[in-house]
Amino acid sequence: FIVLLLAAGVIVSGPGASGQWLPVLIILACTWGALYEERWNFNKEKSKIEYVTGIVILNKKKIYSLKDSVIFKVSGDFQESTEGKLGRLKKRMVKFSLILNSGEVLDIDIVTGKTGSEELREKAKKIADYCEIQLEISS
Repeated sequence: FIVLLLAAGVIVSGPGASGQWLPVLIILACTWGALYEERWNFNKEKSKIEYVTGIVILNKKKIYSLKDSVIFKVSGDFQESTEGKLGRLKKRMVKFSLILNSGEVLDIDIVTGKTGSEELREKAKKIADYCEIQLEISS
């Protein structure tokens, strides 16, 4: 919608109008953002985990074997700090990761905030149960 609105403004003002570079840059940024994807696919039947990232047409895939997976882990800052100005600005950050036999850590999701961390824990439990891999929750 934003891209269409800005494009209409550029078209209405005419091709030679000054100051059109900003709307054009915003159009390009919005289009790139709409086409960008980052997702994880867990397939127990094929015993693989697929990580897809990039623009829809030109994306990159990394494939990992479920057999190479050791543990899913939810970790992060579950404490709230209220000391001074910085304490009020500090947010909880919780990370959902997969640790492989090689020691490599794959960050699947990172969220901030109390409600986000609860949702992340539930999602992590469902994925771990589906993949039949142990889930460790630590702070």
